[in-house]
Amino acid sequence: MKVCLRDRITAGLGVSVLAVLAAMSYYYSIHTETEALRAEIIRESPDFTSTNIALTQFKADGTAERRIFADYAEHYEDGRMTRLVTLSVDKPQVKASADTGISSDAGETVHFTGNVIVTRAGDRENAPMRFETEQLTVFPDTEIFETGAPVKLVNGADVTTGIGMTFDNVERTVNIHSNVKSSFSPRNEKE
Repeated sequence: MKVCLRDRITAGLGVSVLAVLAAMSYYYSIHTETEALRAEIIRESPDFTSTNIALTQFKADGTAERRIFADYAEHYEDGRMTRLVTLSVDKPQVKASADTGISSDAGETVHFTGNVIVTRAGDRENAPMRFETEQLTVFPDTEIFETGAPVKLVNGADVTTGIGMTFDNVERTVNIHSNVKSSFSPRNEKE
């Protein structure tokens, strides 16, 4: 039996095609398994961690709108960040600090927990303000701060406590929701 060159080439091509198909199947099988494992790891592990950071968000015209400071931050694929301090740069400064701050929607809301302290610098019409609570939700775009927890508000020398609060920094209003108790310091006649 005589094997011609054409039969050898045909057999070689057939074996080559089968070898390439087998190698591609193996590659995609391994690649799919690794991607599934990687996806699970990403959800529970931060994309990056950093210490002593300052992030500045800018308006469309290029002026700074707000800053986020953190002694330590972890960024997750879903947008969570921890341990933040925020402030507004174009109005009397408002700073919010806490043990932990988390934003899971790209900074549209920030949830602070543990030793939350918010300060607003004074200006010509308003005394400096500070409030303390254990949990706080901040809406940076509308500059609204809300809590349902007990709160202590110090405005100049006046002190107010209560349960729950809404602070609107744009309207410059504070609404304590319940159990409100206030003590006011005497004012000078010049004030």
